Amino acid sequence: MARRAYELGVNYYDTARMYGDSEEKLGAALHDVRDDVILATKCHLRTAREARVLLKQSLRKLRTNVVDLVQLHGMGDLFNDEAAVKQVMGPDGAFEALKEARRMGQVHFLGISGHRPKLLVKAIDTGEFDQILVSMNLFTRYPYEELLSHAAKNDVGVVIMKPFGGLGFIADTPEFHRLFGTSLAEKARRALRFLLAHDVATIVPGLSSVEETELAVHVGESFKGLTAEEEQLYRLKEDLLTGQCRECTLCLPCPELIDIPGVLRLIYLAETFGLKDWAGKSYRGLPFKAQDCTRCGVCEPRCPYGLPIIAMLQHAEDAFKLPGAA
Repeated sequence: MARRAYELGVNYYDTARMYGDSEEKLGAALHDVRDDVILATKCHLRTAREARVLLKQSLRKLRTNVVDLVQLHGMGDLFNDEAAVKQVMGPDGAFEALKEARRMGQVHFLGISGHRPKLLVKAIDTGEFDQILVSMNLFTRYPYEELLSHAAKNDVGVVIMKPFGGLGFIADTPEFHRLFGTSLAEKARRALRFLLAHDVATIVPGLSSVEETELAVHVGESFKGLTAEEEQLYRLKEDLLTGQCRECTLCLPCPELIDIPGVLRLIYLAETFGLKDWAGKSYRGLPFKAQDCTRCGVCEPRCPYGLPIIAMLQHAEDAFKLPGAA
């Protein structure tokens, strides 16, 4: 599959030591065309000693003397935790070891991955990172609100992961079919086209077959912009985030163990994309619901967007409660 991707012109390959034997497979598939491709791997460990060992293993597995990009894996989500940031980026932290490797010519660029755009903005502001890897898809649009423009302004490359978020976990409904179509190929095509309409460097879809690889490449090569029908369908020009939770999770932990971002995401999907039946069923399966809220008010001062979280939780409870339920 990797070799077929190369034959079709794909030149960016994303991997990590923690992805099983992914590095070994890419090393075997691409070692004789090494100079034609960009290899990006990750470091999920925190200390300098661990990072050095990890990088040594990655270079060996990938059959190369240099990795084009190494990302601090998932650590963009730590930028509200001063102690964790200090540990990772301090004198004995993993990032110092990666910078040392860059000085030695073992690494060309350094990046960071994460799922919380607000915190990735903080990471960019350190001036330390060349690239970010962030999840974005039709249902998770938060990166384009602030992160994409901030990255462009600071000359930081953006790679998108999880482009198919929502395709696997949302049950088929008429509303879902309207957005994505019915066949798996059509769903994938529409999801990729939505992302290609944004200012990103590339997308790592997480492909699992030669056929999927060929489909993704065809979508990329044929993309000339969204049609007017697609723009209307995806509501691309609308601000769908006004008054909505961005899932930064800074409101947590909740004393009553309510997954506040999770609850608010369900009401967002229900009301914005017409997925009320699916969202309601998912909500009623949660172990801790909005009805457990004691209105203690701990969450609201933490929210960087000033959302009325307590009222939003109550709205979700009212919307998802089964008729006749106490």
